[in-house]
Amino acid sequence: MLISWLREKGSKKLLKHFTLKRLYLVYSLPLIIALCLLSVFDVFQQPDYFFLDRAFKWHGTREPRPELAIVAISEQDFEQGAPRWPWPRSLMARLIDQIVASGPAVIVIDILYTERTNTETVFTRDQFTKIQPYLYQVLSGKELEIQSRHGTRVIGPGTTAFDLVASGAETAQAQDLELAAAVRQAIDNGVKVVLAVQTISGKGVSGLGYPYPELAEASNYSFGLVGVRLDADGVLRRYIPYGRDKDGKFIYGLALEGVARLKGIELPARPLANGDVPIGEDSLVKVRDGRFLVNYNGPPGTYPIWTAGDVLRGEEDFSEQFNGRIVFIGITDPSSEDLHPTPYSGTHRMSGVEFHAAAADTILSRAYISSPPSSLRILLLVILGLGSIALGRFTRPLWGLSGTVIMLTTVAGSWFGSFVGGNFLLPVSGPLATVLSGYAFALVDRVSVEQVEKQQARSMLSRYLSPNVVREVLRNPLDAQLKGRRAHLTVLFSDIRGFTTLAEKLEPEEVVELLNKYLTVMSEIIFRHGGTVDKFQGDGILVFFGAPQPYEDQGERAVRTALEMRDRLSELQQEWVDRSEDSLRIGIAIHSGEVMVGNIGSQLRMEYTVIGDTVNLASRLQDLTKELNASILISGSTQPLVQHMCQLRTFGSAQIRGRQQPVDIYEVLELKTEDS
Repeated sequence: MLISWLREKGSKKLLKHFTLKRLYLVYSLPLIIALCLLSVFDVFQQPDYFFLDRAFKWHGTREPRPELAIVAISEQDFEQGAPRWPWPRSLMARLIDQIVASGPAVIVIDILYTERTNTETVFTRDQFTKIQPYLYQVLSGKELEIQSRHGTRVIGPGTTAFDLVASGAETAQAQDLELAAAVRQAIDNGVKVVLAVQTISGKGVSGLGYPYPELAEASNYSFGLVGVRLDADGVLRRYIPYGRDKDGKFIYGLALEGVARLKGIELPARPLANGDVPIGEDSLVKVRDGRFLVNYNGPPGTYPIWTAGDVLRGEEDFSEQFNGRIVFIGITDPSSEDLHPTPYSGTHRMSGVEFHAAAADTILSRAYISSPPSSLRILLLVILGLGSIALGRFTRPLWGLSGTVIMLTTVAGSWFGSFVGGNFLLPVSGPLATVLSGYAFALVDRVSVEQVEKQQARSMLSRYLSPNVVREVLRNPLDAQLKGRRAHLTVLFSDIRGFTTLAEKLEPEEVVELLNKYLTVMSEIIFRHGGTVDKFQGDGILVFFGAPQPYEDQGERAVRTALEMRDRLSELQQEWVDRSEDSLRIGIAIHSGEVMVGNIGSQLRMEYTVIGDTVNLASRLQDLTKELNASILISGSTQPLVQHMCQLRTFGSAQIRGRQQPVDIYEVLELKTEDS
């Protein structure tokens, strides 16, 4: 008994929660698992890059750190007559001299000098002084006449200073020594210098290209890594903070070295176990997967850049711009091919030296862009997936759509707000895809299930309702009120007289065939007049009018149905006579009164039916059709509803079995005509 009771209760509970089980087992869990796997395998990385670029642009341009400055060999320098790149190293030495005179704290050189020079044009300090005001004009190779207070001077070919520069009076080795001497003198003057080194074998650095020995020694072996690695979509977003040489020693990035020199600290021999790099006691470079996101302040040109030509000519005092700062030296001319697309730049690309400055800015500002761990990303997708599916499946369409829009807005707003307000990069493409796909899948499932249920309802209702009524019920289910309720209806009960005797003369198969034809014809008549077939009781038909679709003329509809049912018997008579030798006759009774109508039954099986004394009385009246030899009888409660449209014959009052009060009985003869 107990096991049976538990099974029964379990079955009921399973049926009650079938929709929920179906939802989460059939498609919800696989959908959420698939989205989580896509996140784990970084399928959403490219869309996230797109949104990150949009966030940078929407964030707008911000003021860069005041500790940073850039001196660039620019396109403007070449337009003004500067020598082609690469410049003579002795000219770069003079550029360093000029910058040092303005008192910077650190000079970071984003130019590789791994090979010895092959040029012999030497700019020594004394020669440079003579041609400095007219540097590019002299280098153009044209003779210039310069008016000064000392008279007219000729600068160009043939003059001592120019010939010493152009003829290569010194050897190529002097070029290297001039640059090394300039670096050494800068350090002697208290300016720290960081030289560029580059990886030899890409990712997982196994070797570095160092500056030539004299220059490396002059800098006290102060090096910074300059290698860059674009993301999969070809955009430069992340900085490589360190690499290793062939001996396994860590070499830190140019930006990290520049910031460390500015703060007067030494970087650790190796990063922390998690990959982060401490810079002093108050700063920690947060590294993820070997790189960190650069928090750009703006597009190319955001950082102050002064051209090398302006600095070399010495016509302006740059102490205010350079004093106490990190001065990056690099090349921004497109010919250098050191230009890269960034989130801000679009077609206007950013030079490598600006990228290093942007990375240094991120470190100085401690504006590292952090993001949640993978476990929290997965948890977020699961929560959003379940929430969006619930909105699509269990709420009203308007509420579901509104809730989904709120979820999408919340995800987008949280993503942008956390980025702008806290440099925290929430995942956005995965959550957005989860909300949209979860809601869409749930909505599709909901529509599909509703269509199936609607089709099932149509099939069920079609058994006892006319097609027009079925359509109305499905169009306005609330109006149909299929749940149990009290209602005043008109009930029709019909029966074939002597059916048992007829059936005895025929084979069962013949009985079923003839009965099906009879019931089909009668059902068509009933449906045409808006009646609802409650049930077939063998050869009997129980019909009611006024539910689920209410009619004000329900009595008239019932009488018209009865008259047509009686008249249509002629179509079936011949076949019944041929097979049974008896004619087909029916008795029909109609009674109007209060009933309970609706879906009545158990959780396992329900029927849309009517119950009450009105139904019983209609059945008793039908039995009287045999005794009174009348084909259609109506009760006194139906008579006022139809007396205006049909001819009636009264039988007076009769005592009906099971009732204490007598019932007025009338026979319906035919419909009234204009003459009657």
